[in-house]
Amino acid sequence: MALGLGLAPAALAALTAREIYREGNLLSSGLAVLLPVLAQLYLHEGKAKRVVSALTGLAAGCAVTLLWLTLHGELSSFALLTVVLVALIVPIALDLVLLDAGTRVPVSLAAARSATIAFAASVIPFTALLVGVEHREIVRGDQALIREVARHVEIYKNWIVFERIDPKRKAQLKNRVAVRAMGKTYQLSSAHFESVSEERTVRKRTEKRGARRITEVSRERAEQMRVVVDLGEARRLDNIVVFSTRGPLTIAEHEVELPGNESDDEPVS
Repeated sequence: MALGLGLAPAALAALTAREIYREGNLLSSGLAVLLPVLAQLYLHEGKAKRVVSALTGLAAGCAVTLLWLTLHGELSSFALLTVVLVALIVPIALDLVLLDAGTRVPVSLAAARSATIAFAASVIPFTALLVGVEHREIVRGDQALIREVARHVEIYKNWIVFERIDPKRKAQLKNRVAVRAMGKTYQLSSAHFESVSEERTVRKRTEKRGARRITEVSRERAEQMRVVVDLGEARRLDNIVVFSTRGPLTIAEHEVELPGNESDDEPVS
């Protein structure tokens, strides 16, 4: 029992760390999982009870995080709040249910210590293995993301404007990507995101017996996104560096040479 109590949360924590690393929002997501666990260590009396509650809360919080990332691909503010509440409430609710049913199973201090050792001995190797394997895929994915962002860049007065970006990339850009220009770093999480619609019409022209006829074959509407980074003041830029990060670690970067003449016109939505 003690071994399972330590290994199950360790496996869930390792899987969650991999998914959070992939998503890119390490600080907020990590705190949402860890803070309730630390709180459990102070909410209960008795060392054994504290250990069991902390491991149970960690497992519950990790399970909700994995479910949310599987369904939505990112953790919104509401999702983070949900993770915190579940990790806090589940151990308390489980304890109350067992107490009310009269089937409460006492956990000895020795069993709690064994569970702690099993967790500590397994969570780091599990996490290192999963994150290490995922890192190679993340590097390839971020390189493709950076190339897409850096493909269409223009300067408008004191703005850097990235055009023709897939709207599905918005969460990835906010969580992972930044721009370095003139020694300063600008996070895309603080950038302005705009929706841009483009409509394409395909027409067929036919000529029969001297009479021309134009027929509309198809009409397509494409949704794209524009990202505007405010530099704060007008600057003459020769190049910028677009890069992706995970916490303090730079994953991929790409230097972009900018056109010699900047436009004075504002981008049109």
